[in-house]
Amino acid sequence: MLLWIIYFCSLLNLFLFVYWLPEVLHLTGMTPPQAVFASSIIPLGGIVAVFYLGLLIDRFGPERALALHYAVGVAFVALIALPYFALLTVIFLAGTTIIGSQTGLNGACGKLYPARMRTSGIGWAIGIGRIGSIVSPILGGWLLARGLPPTQIFLSACLFALIAAIATALLAFRGAGAERLVAQSAAQ
Repeated sequence: MLLWIIYFCSLLNLFLFVYWLPEVLHLTGMTPPQAVFASSIIPLGGIVAVFYLGLLIDRFGPERALALHYAVGVAFVALIALPYFALLTVIFLAGTTIIGSQTGLNGACGKLYPARMRTSGIGWAIGIGRIGSIVSPILGGWLLARGLPPTQIFLSACLFALIAAIATALLAFRGAGAERLVAQSAAQ
């Protein structure tokens, strides 16, 4: 269930950015070309995350590395209200954490499920996550239609990154509890 929550929140955030970032940036005063250019930087961050996130997952475990990555993403998503040049850096870093976490989650999911149920488990997790990708454009449109200020739309996205970070951290605690139980059983 925790993986399903993580996938749902992660893909909701990812697609909220993909679908609504150009419009939200345009509503903040950017010209359409500036908004499109700024939005195009987010996938670049996701590409860069691949180079270091796999190392972090191998070294610290998928739960700890991804929980931290999602938590840092909350800060970068919240900073999207900055001036243009600082904003480009923040959008890149938001892409690094949001897209990078999703990419890392896909890889880590294989380590979290036992081999006998890996295919079904990953399939269900991705399927539940796709519900988030379906909800995200509807949520973004609804928030804009309600007259929410553009910068607050992405502050609301922080909630989903925070939920993903907490759920991922809970996976780490679940793993630590299971390891203690196995160690206690072995000692007896």
